[in-house]
Amino acid sequence: MTYIPTKDEIKNQNALIGEFIICFERICAIIRFVILRICYPDYNMIQNNNIETLLEGLTSDPLRKKLEALIYDNFPKESDLLSLNKNLSNKFYKMITIRNTIAHGSMMLGRKSFDGKLSADTFLLKKSKITKTGIDKNSIIVNIASIQRLIKQAHFINNAYSQLWVLIDSNIKEKKKESHLERLKEQIDNIGTIKFDFENKITK
Repeated sequence: MTYIPTKDEIKNQNALIGEFIICFERICAIIRFVILRICYPDYNMIQNNNIETLLEGLTSDPLRKKLEALIYDNFPKESDLLSLNKNLSNKFYKMITIRNTIAHGSMMLGRKSFDGKLSADTFLLKKSKITKTGIDKNSIIVNIASIQRLIKQAHFINNAYSQLWVLIDSNIKEKKKESHLERLKEQIDNIGTIKFDFENKITK
């Protein structure tokens, strides 16, 4: 007998994909705030507006790069901070590529295979690309558990950038800096390896 996912199971897939996108955008929001605090530690309304104007329209990767450059320029002697920020930035970059694949792809929820078989645990994601040798279908069958893991990792990335914001606060006393660095390291370690699991893939 052919299995057909229920409406609630399809809604669950929709909700998890949406939650991942929302969690990702929350990371971009905290990065904008960290940039603001580096440029204007005790910012006022006009300074806040200036930063919003300058950052308006920037997507996630330019934001990531700008923050990384600002950390290097403003904290050149903080070797531990620079190293941890580089590690965090690299992990976020890997999530950016996954997010773009999901956000700019087309989805057929509840699909288990390329021949129409159905499942509550998987969906078909297509992001076709034109190449010199014709179309690359670039289609994968994604396990919904992969999205659930990415949501958790996005929360850890957001927490790490929040901890980074604490570290760039000029009011933190030196004796507290080591404990905050340790917390940042723990948050980054919690992220783990960023990867996008899929069960099958076709290109042609």
